[in-house]
Amino acid sequence: MKTNLKNYLFVFAFSLVTFFIDRISKNEILSIFEENNLEKIFINPFLDLFLVFNTGISYGLLGGESSFQKWLLIIVSVSIVAFLLLWVKDSTSRLVNISFSFITGGALGNILDRILYGGVIDFISLHAYGYYWYIFNIADVFIVFGVILFLIKILMERFT
Repeated sequence: MKTNLKNYLFVFAFSLVTFFIDRISKNEILSIFEENNLEKIFINPFLDLFLVFNTGISYGLLGGESSFQKWLLIIVSVSIVAFLLLWVKDSTSRLVNISFSFITGGALGNILDRILYGGVIDFISLHAYGYYWYIFNIADVFIVFGVILFLIKILMERFT
């Protein structure tokens, strides 16, 4: 039981840090864009800051303004977070706990955006030579990094 509580406390604390880093970045971006009435901030030839509210999922898929869709995406996201937290209960791996913390903190940041704004605040635009990647945020970076760490853990177990 002590291990379960330690796992939850670790994941809770790490998720909270992830969540707040995401929240601070989004609040700053909102403030900068609203105060200066900006459309885009040029950083360098490969990176711009461009504020969008993504009502869909990755790459803007399933985008729309319906209340049903918004709440469906919130419910699915909360369900995924709950599933990960159930998995943490039995985890003995610090790497799994860290990866789930990144995923959970990022997911909670995006869930809050959906509740407050009806869509996720995205603002990082990567591009090169006329090709543009989708616009994303810090929460997305944490989620992807968490998934990569989890996959590394799976591969380490499989090949050792």
